[in-house]
Amino acid sequence: MKHKKKQDEDIEHKCNCSEDCECEECTCNEDSHCTENCTCYNEEHSCDCNNECTCDDECNCNEESKCSDDCNCAETKVEIESKNYLNDLLRLQAEFDNYRKRMQTALGDARKDGFIEAIDGFLPALDSFKMATDMITDENTLTGIKFIEKGILSTLSKIGVDEIDTSGKFDPEYHQAIYLDENAEGESGDIVNVASKGYTYKGKVIRYAQVIVKK
Repeated sequence: MKHKKKQDEDIEHKCNCSEDCECEECTCNEDSHCTENCTCYNEEHSCDCNNECTCDDECNCNEESKCSDDCNCAETKVEIESKNYLNDLLRLQAEFDNYRKRMQTALGDARKDGFIEAIDGFLPALDSFKMATDMITDENTLTGIKFIEKGILSTLSKIGVDEIDTSGKFDPEYHQAIYLDENAEGESGDIVNVASKGYTYKGKVIRYAQVIVKK
């Protein structure tokens, strides 16, 4: 239907529509530009950008009033929504992967902490072997006790539990000094006696060795 141009000379703002405008009714804004829902807007070569134009700079158009190839607003609304959905999907997938990794780490830490707690409760039983070897005088019985202790320590070592070495110098990372002996033989800092054995689990101390050190 042919556009009916407004003829009233009293109208202050006239639309800059072309003579061939096919709009049923044209409405203009205060700047004499056709509104967005009007297809007769023709300010020389106006861009046909959609309402969700994302260009940072002013949009450049070609002679056919089409946005240039490097202009983001030339994308259709469907393309923009598709990209938004894809970005949302990738973000959700990344968040889920991070959540899964956190849960795996937390589960591993919980199992490790539970294992360490169980081993820590078992250590007093190992201490009883030292008490037994100090008290038993019968050689055959003593040999049997030491054989059992060696078997238990070997099994623990296979799952990562090792006895802390106390044969050298005092090391605060593994040893706890409970007494400084001035009269003991050796050099200052030497471990001269062990009051309680210490153990590690995969390199982490689960109980410090309590030792007597040469002052």
